[in-house]
Amino acid sequence: MFIPLKSEQKPQKPPIITTLLIIANVAVFIYQQFSIYEYGRDLANIYGAIPYEFSRFVDIKPKSPYPFFLSIFTHMFLHGGFLHILGNMLYLNAFAPNIEGTVGHFKFLLFYLLCGVIAAIVYIIPNFNSQIPMIGASGAIAGVMGAHLRVSPGKKIVCLLLIFRINIWAFVVLVPWILLQIYNVIMQGQSNIAFLAHIGGFIFGLLSVGIFREKWFSTDPHQLVN
Repeated sequence: MFIPLKSEQKPQKPPIITTLLIIANVAVFIYQQFSIYEYGRDLANIYGAIPYEFSRFVDIKPKSPYPFFLSIFTHMFLHGGFLHILGNMLYLNAFAPNIEGTVGHFKFLLFYLLCGVIAAIVYIIPNFNSQIPMIGASGAIAGVMGAHLRVSPGKKIVCLLLIFRINIWAFVVLVPWILLQIYNVIMQGQSNIAFLAHIGGFIFGLLSVGIFREKWFSTDPHQLVN
């Protein structure tokens, strides 16, 4: 399996937002290790997106000072373990700079957050009775990956294959990845991994290239849209 590390081509614009997102995610993860509980509850149950709360429009964590609907954003910055955050940050670092360079810093941040929100909604709707919190940046990052597949499928990505560094086309990484997510949803059903959110984020990112083509995206690698 290919592990993406970075884009072969240096982005034309410094990926400021991508860098800040990585720093924020890592900082929150470090905080998680030292502050497992807050207000008598673990952090995932406070800041994670709990489907039951959204379907009933009720907060099941009464000791929390934060309204439950903020978790549609805060869940993106929590991770369940070292491998969870490592994998997410590697994919973010590999695919986000190209999209940020294409749409600009502020629009990329909005796009990233919107992908995360859409991914969460796609997961929440069929799991409306679940009281298990969903955490992780995977849905938002999946949206970035979907956009990358549409904008720059042939751009080369530096990947790790076993102990070897190789440069391969983005679509060689992205197409098998989304097919694996679909397979996992079909075959596994209930899982502690929100594969459905991955699919929702990816499809939204893929389709949004067409929706925002004139204003946000350019499929011409030599043209940047500010």
